[in-house]
Amino acid sequence: MTEQKRLALLIDSDNVSAKYAPFILSEAAKFGELTYKRIYGDWEKGSNGWHYPALNNSIMPVQQTTYITGKNATDFSMIIDAMDILYTGNVEGFVLVTSDSDFTRLAIRLREAGKFVVGIGEVKTPLPFTSSCHKFIYLNQEFEQTMTYDEKTLRKAVLDYVSENDDGRLDLLKIQAFLTSKYGSINYDTIGFNRFSNFIDSFPELRRNNTFVTLKNSPKKPIKQNENLPTDREITDVIVGYLKRKDGGHEDISKIEQYVTATLGKIDYSRFGSKRFAKFLDKQSALYRKSTAVYLAENAPKPVKKPEVKQEQKPEQKLEQKQEQNPEIKQEQKSETKPAYAEVRLPDESEITDKIVTYLKTVKNGSENLSAVEKQVESSFGKVDYTRFGAKTFAKFLDKQSALCRTNTSVALSESVVNDKQEEKPEKKYNKKYEKKDASEKTDLNTVKREIQIQTVRHGNTISLPVLGKILRKKYGDNYLKDIGAITLKQLVTAVAGIDIDGSYIRIEDAFLARTEEIEQFVRDFVAKSGKPSIKSLSTQIKKKFEGFDFTDYGYSRFSDFINAIDGVRADGYYVEQIIDKL
Repeated sequence: MTEQKRLALLIDSDNVSAKYAPFILSEAAKFGELTYKRIYGDWEKGSNGWHYPALNNSIMPVQQTTYITGKNATDFSMIIDAMDILYTGNVEGFVLVTSDSDFTRLAIRLREAGKFVVGIGEVKTPLPFTSSCHKFIYLNQEFEQTMTYDEKTLRKAVLDYVSENDDGRLDLLKIQAFLTSKYGSINYDTIGFNRFSNFIDSFPELRRNNTFVTLKNSPKKPIKQNENLPTDREITDVIVGYLKRKDGGHEDISKIEQYVTATLGKIDYSRFGSKRFAKFLDKQSALYRKSTAVYLAENAPKPVKKPEVKQEQKPEQKLEQKQEQNPEIKQEQKSETKPAYAEVRLPDESEITDKIVTYLKTVKNGSENLSAVEKQVESSFGKVDYTRFGAKTFAKFLDKQSALCRTNTSVALSESVVNDKQEEKPEKKYNKKYEKKDASEKTDLNTVKREIQIQTVRHGNTISLPVLGKILRKKYGDNYLKDIGAITLKQLVTAVAGIDIDGSYIRIEDAFLARTEEIEQFVRDFVAKSGKPSIKSLSTQIKKKFEGFDFTDYGYSRFSDFINAIDGVRADGYYVEQIIDKL
């Protein structure tokens, strides 16, 4: 049996993506035994995604600091190592993984020395380098054909990886890096998830807590009694010894924690009744912490005593002195003295309800988000203790009010109040010409864009710029362009989706109108078919059906507002429901 060639695998991390790691290793192993496996880069600036692939495949990372901006220090380090390995005579060939033509001369030199040279890189690799190798493998062409995946494959890979590495705090990024190293760049939209975290949340077998993932049925491993865990005294002695070697006997808390971890390993400070390292330090009498600096107790900085500032007497104090000197003045002022503070009057139940009803009457459809309504109440009455009215929370308080109707996280007027609102007499009109705009009120860009589309449709789908400008100034004030950061009306109009400008006239494109009608009909059909779908699922379906869809093109800052503008449907909380007109 022929003995395999011994090869040196050298990877330039600056020019090759980490997603190719499994493919590179499998291809390189076809030519012989990989005696050397090294990857070069500036790891202090980031690993370019190569950290976990290198760790999991026993590839030794070689640090190369960039001393001068613009100089490729990684290339120099890789070339020097290649020549050192060449002169040791331990290998019969080299596998150079790079797309950089700077390695052309190295490949030629290795061939001159009688070594077998294999190149691996992307299609963009210049011809001089590819032709200087005995064999060159193109990553783009070969890799895309071999690395295929579907949802079932990804789910199995995730469960296998978590099962093997579950320690109760498996980082979400580690799982994502593992999938990237195995299958390359994954588009989770193709399997119905807009983010990787949402994909993980869909697993019934997994539990995610912020950025940590674990198996749901995975019991926590009990700490063995015979484990040699460090005591608080041992940890403190390590820190004290470290600080004594420092000038001044103090150091930054992050550096101390790194030193303790490197010396004693990862420590669970909750064993000592401290959730964080900083709280652990505060309990040690031998140490003193001030913000992020930690001192030996004997070297703790002494507090600087602030000089006493002689305060000038207030007018009230001067008056009291005069009154003490002259009792007659004191007697005269006694009857005129006001209390130090006015009695605070707490709002009653009816006042709060009336405030909410008044606010909801100004809101479109008489419905608003629960948190927005609560903020309105607090802006008028401050923080309210709803236990006075027999309710633990604001939501429970709303449930007791007959004038209001609460569903999930939204609040609406009850039918009786809506009917009263319709019977209200219209307020006396006033001349808007003399209306003053509130200085704190700012014109919203999306609102103005939506108004431009509405006015264009109202004027038969064609309107002149002067007429449009007059309408917008009347509605939003003379400074509306400045408020939204636009220089001219024409510049503003060009930023509105679906608008076509012809000279001094604008119109909405027929294709935009047709696409809008198609989207609205799709929403009505989808809601009617699905019953009561979630807002999230509806958004996903629209984006799949209509490429490039963006609800902000219609002047809405929220997707739910766009849905509420469509006849026949309503976005209520987290769901969308069909509205059936009752005759």
